[in-house]
Amino acid sequence: MKNASTITAFIISFLVVGSLALVFLFLGNREEEPAPAEPAAQTEVPPRQTVTPQPTVDPLTKEDISRQTATPSSLVNLSSPQTLAQAIAKVIQDRDADTLKSLEIQQAVTEAQGRIIRELMEARHVRLSTPGITSIGANNQGANPTARYTLNFSSGARGYLDMKRNDKQQWTLDTLTLPSKQDLAKDKAAPMAMNDPMGIVSSFMDAVAKADFRTARKFVDGTKVQDATVAGLCILFEEGAFRLREDAPIKTAYEAPTNAGFFVHLQDAQGRKAGNVGLTVAKKDEQWLIAEASLDNMLEAYTKRQGAGDDIFIPIVKNPQGGDSLALFFGFNEDSLSKRSERQLQIVAEAIKMDSGKKLEISGHTDDVGSERYNQGLSERRAAAVKAQLVQFGVPAERIVTKGFGKSQPRRTYSPTADEGTRDEARKENRRAEMYLDF
Repeated sequence: MKNASTITAFIISFLVVGSLALVFLFLGNREEEPAPAEPAAQTEVPPRQTVTPQPTVDPLTKEDISRQTATPSSLVNLSSPQTLAQAIAKVIQDRDADTLKSLEIQQAVTEAQGRIIRELMEARHVRLSTPGITSIGANNQGANPTARYTLNFSSGARGYLDMKRNDKQQWTLDTLTLPSKQDLAKDKAAPMAMNDPMGIVSSFMDAVAKADFRTARKFVDGTKVQDATVAGLCILFEEGAFRLREDAPIKTAYEAPTNAGFFVHLQDAQGRKAGNVGLTVAKKDEQWLIAEASLDNMLEAYTKRQGAGDDIFIPIVKNPQGGDSLALFFGFNEDSLSKRSERQLQIVAEAIKMDSGKKLEISGHTDDVGSERYNQGLSERRAAAVKAQLVQFGVPAERIVTKGFGKSQPRRTYSPTADEGTRDEARKENRRAEMYLDF
């Protein structure tokens, strides 16, 4: 009995001790686990959001996204209108899609313009000639200057790139004007004329540079600018080997809704400055036309370039009756025409034949060397020589009137005390025949 009690007590003690051990073990593990941190204030660590934040600006366009991925080496230099025009020409001629993409990325061309340029790029029959672009002119007035270039297609057709400098000092394509698809496909298409002030001046000067009187006259208001002035300008251009300046030859002096003024800058055959032509255009029945032409600066530049000898040739002179006359010059005691004079008379013949009602008055003149009787006959022979050549070029003889004035109407005079050199220069200018087209 005593043994049974002892065993029972032992079992109870074992259970009690085991229970206590489990309790302490559990409590010990709780003390080793770190206490949970106090929740942070809302202002220091905001709770995680699952809602997509709304943008505070307009969503990025395709151009914005592309611009972010563009590299500096792929961008086009837009600091001048020439580099922009060259880039557009490169796209078309070289089928350069990468450059077109760069122009779109830089917003140098609009999306609509880009589509048109891409069509030209992908058209197999569209090619540019050499040079692919030509600088026409510029208007540097105002905060945003403009410039115009042509796209010269191999078909002979012509497109126009009108560019403007933006407020970031970068040039962008403002207007793209293209010829018809038919003209692009032709072998020899006529260049398209732009019916705006600079376009008319450009087309007029192109014709003058080719000594094409018939075409040049189409861009002139005949009631304000004489045929003699147009013909004289054609002659002077050819005689003096004038050229349009390569970089923006046409500069805008002023521009108003119904009229505008321009200076056309020239160079000689060696690329040197050679004066300018002042032209005014006016709007007449929705058509822009040349209304005034000032050749004084060009004539002055031409005169300075002439050397000594009997080859002086200033084709435009003032007529005592008003207006301009054309002049041909002769050597001492000569009444025959030079090959050069014959070429210039071809232009005069075109002017006369274009107007069936127009007549021509030719007056012959001499210097003051020799008797009045001899010089009278010489002046008549000079006028007759000019008439004969014009008749040979197809001008009806009955439309030409000739007169001889001998030495009575000198173009240039000199004082009795003038030196020999001064007298010789004056005499050269007086040995002439003058043609007056508008009487």
